[in-house]
Amino acid sequence: MLTTNDSNISGKVTIYGTVEVEEFEPWQKKFEEHYPNIQLNFNRRYVYGTPPPMAQAVMDETKKGQDTADVLIASTAPILQMENLGILSPHNFDNSILSKYKHYNDYWISVLAIPTVQMYNPEAINESDLPKEALDLTDEKWKGKLTTHDLTLGTFGAHWLTKIKDLFGEEKWMKFVYGLAKNKPTKFGLFDDLTDSLTDAKTPLAVNALHHDLIKAKAEGRPVERLVLSDLPAMSTSNAIAITKASKNKEAAAVLVKFLLSDEGQEMIGNSSHTVRVPGNENVNAKYSISNILPDEEVVYFPDKDAYPRTQSDLDLLKEHFS
Repeated sequence: MLTTNDSNISGKVTIYGTVEVEEFEPWQKKFEEHYPNIQLNFNRRYVYGTPPPMAQAVMDETKKGQDTADVLIASTAPILQMENLGILSPHNFDNSILSKYKHYNDYWISVLAIPTVQMYNPEAINESDLPKEALDLTDEKWKGKLTTHDLTLGTFGAHWLTKIKDLFGEEKWMKFVYGLAKNKPTKFGLFDDLTDSLTDAKTPLAVNALHHDLIKAKAEGRPVERLVLSDLPAMSTSNAIAITKASKNKEAAAVLVKFLLSDEGQEMIGNSSHTVRVPGNENVNAKYSISNILPDEEVVYFPDKDAYPRTQSDLDLLKEHFS
């Protein structure tokens, strides 16, 4: 909860984040209307790699005694790596914030949810031919027709697939993994490319896709529908927000984090007229909240808070079979 004392805090807060600059700008404008004494400096950074380049930059800058990021915004998988690298500071937020979120730990909280679903091109696949459950995707008739987020990167797609083991159990999961690998899905590192490939009917069925991309594509009149599988629920990762251990202005950094996690901040994110973004708070009163776009569905979150190093052997398996 924001307090009157927050208005007395001042200083500069540097953010390294993976959201687009034009997406962050309205967040910054609204924040600075409330807190004109806090200056935000947003730097867009990519996260692919081990260690994530964002983390490497923080570590290098800290080692050199240079100013570095106060706040990080990135998907949960690299944030967990950053936590393990020891560059995050515990946030110490009270239950008035945490009780509204399902995906968080002591170092990060979901500022954006990224629900993952399956989708297909209805102009390329007849409804009567659609898969009904997950193992149907392993049928050889789908060879060359599937697309997925690149499972060899050890990031979003890989963590999505390894989380499914908890839902399927070892035996069914191995059949699913090996069957998918035999069908040689086309892999994309960028979800925009995945959606384009599907709507262009090059690979008319997406094994994992972003729900907000589905919403945008349908609004644009592109041929795409959600594929609902009986044994595979909607799953979500997060863009998490965290404060760095090296931050020289943790008080101001905490004000920014609390604002983005407040009801006002989450409604701002989920009601944007420029982008489709799903707030981390499932039940906030926003157009694109999970309670509105996936009503009456129980969303499964990934990766788990203890994903590292527990899932490393699974990630190695996926790299081997999908390379």
